[in-house]
Amino acid sequence: MNADQPRLAIVANAPSPYRIHQHTRIARELTEIKLFSVFKHERNNQDYTLDLPDEIGPVVFGKGEPMIGKNSPGRALKQWARGGEIIDWLSKNAIDAVIITGYNDLGLLRIIRWCEKRSIPCFLFSDSNVHGDKATGIARVFKDRYVPYVLRKLTGLMPCGTMGQAFYDRYGGKSKPVFFMPHEPDYAAIEAVTDEQIHAIRDEYKLDPMRRYINFTARLAQVKRPDLLIDAFARIADKRPEWDLLMVGGGPLEEQLKASVPDALKERVVWVGFQDGIQRLAALYRCSDVYVLPSSYEPWAVTVLEACACGMAMVSSDVVGAAAEVVIDGVNGRQFRSGDRESLVKALLDVTDPENTVRYKQASAQVLADWRERGDPVEGVRKALRHAGVLPDDAASPANTHRVEAGAA
Repeated sequence: MNADQPRLAIVANAPSPYRIHQHTRIARELTEIKLFSVFKHERNNQDYTLDLPDEIGPVVFGKGEPMIGKNSPGRALKQWARGGEIIDWLSKNAIDAVIITGYNDLGLLRIIRWCEKRSIPCFLFSDSNVHGDKATGIARVFKDRYVPYVLRKLTGLMPCGTMGQAFYDRYGGKSKPVFFMPHEPDYAAIEAVTDEQIHAIRDEYKLDPMRRYINFTARLAQVKRPDLLIDAFARIADKRPEWDLLMVGGGPLEEQLKASVPDALKERVVWVGFQDGIQRLAALYRCSDVYVLPSSYEPWAVTVLEACACGMAMVSSDVVGAAAEVVIDGVNGRQFRSGDRESLVKALLDVTDPENTVRYKQASAQVLADWRERGDPVEGVRKALRHAGVLPDDAASPANTHRVEAGAA
């Protein structure tokens, strides 16, 4: 390591596959800096099988601790203390800039305030989504005061996409530069899936190559609205006899959902359970033609990007963060009104029309390419660090201090 390299710490709650992938890209492609990945907790809410590569500079606090329940009132003092431990580490390691992934516990707030007092650039990564901003009563009063207070202390904002930018605009974020830093899948791993892997997973789950599949890949939980999809599929099944429904994922609603499928359609709904590994997921996407995410709320949803990368026709509710970027209504699929069954039925009938299916699938590659150019997380970090003076500015690049270009370019 070059001793003169600026030192960037990304402070996150816990490791996840998408975060590790994002940090790996930053470490490999942003060679001007030394990256440290600082995790407040060792375990995420889901039982991921993860290795932390040395190249991302992993620093783990809270050994053995799960992230779940971190914001419970009984853990407030512990979070404050954890923030102090991380501050001590940041100080001892002479960190030049911080990207912090949240502000909703006392420890994170303590780090943000520490950076401000010491004039250390501090950027906020967030998958916040304007459609999830539904606080009322006392919670609304608190949020209307707390979020602007936090934003004033930050150097800039790093949402996943435009719905995140719209969220912060409500709270005074228009005064801050925006640099997109989305979670994304491992596109190279998706592209590396072979025909043999696709055939193997098709054989494993007895998927008929002569059938066409509508793919739902998500946790079987109420917020994802798998029930709405099953209901809508039942309503189009007679009109689309060549189509089946492929349910990928596990969760608390699994048995209830299976019981809800009409007897006449039970053979046309395939349940494959939770899948660990992007290549297994990608193989299942490629056994399918249409991807549907009917969530009632979804801050971001990397699965939308995965499916788009697999060249699928796309259907999403209109509150999904990633869908705002890669589900372009009438171009590569359809968006429908969240929670509206008839709107979803119309979308499914449209995308399963044979001519539309082909057209939408073909369009997904260009839609995704356009987004990857606008929303490259490595370029977002580079622009943020240039804006803060941590990296030298590049006169050949767009002006980093211009909010629209910084957020959209």
